[in-house]
Amino acid sequence: MAENKALDNIVRGLQLLFAPIVIGTDAYAIHVFRGHNDHVDSPVFDGDATLHVGVPAAWGFLMFCAAWTVLVVVWHFVEPGLASRPIISYVGIVAEAVAVLSWLAGFIAVAVNVSTTDACSSGQNSCAELKAATAFGAFEWLLFMITAIPSVMSFFNNPKRVSSS
Repeated sequence: MAENKALDNIVRGLQLLFAPIVIGTDAYAIHVFRGHNDHVDSPVFDGDATLHVGVPAAWGFLMFCAAWTVLVVVWHFVEPGLASRPIISYVGIVAEAVAVLSWLAGFIAVAVNVSTTDACSSGQNSCAELKAATAFGAFEWLLFMITAIPSVMSFFNNPKRVSSS
């Protein structure tokens, strides 16, 4: 990827395009789900109780992944102008690794949350948007895998990188 700059820019552009899609679909699912109340029979409250069910944490983590993607992609477009410092390449590799791992964890956590819990409760219409956000999150992970592997390989094969003796 590092050698083929046009292909790298296309994949980075897709990463940047999918991030707002995930933000929008996830934000809409969070908006629709917020304020959901469950009426339960509880022995603790001596009968009927109303419990407020908050948004699952995995949904917010997917939002973090999308925001982090915007920062990583912008960083990779700015990074070539800063390449004179050796620490810059380390920051780029760490940002890429965090993006790959966070997207993997994010889309899996939301997919498991949707399939195993009552996240898509009756009367709530957030399930379709959440599934779309999960699918785009999986595509984001795949796109980051496409860019991460060549980036890491070119980093370790770079003759300019200072190696310790």
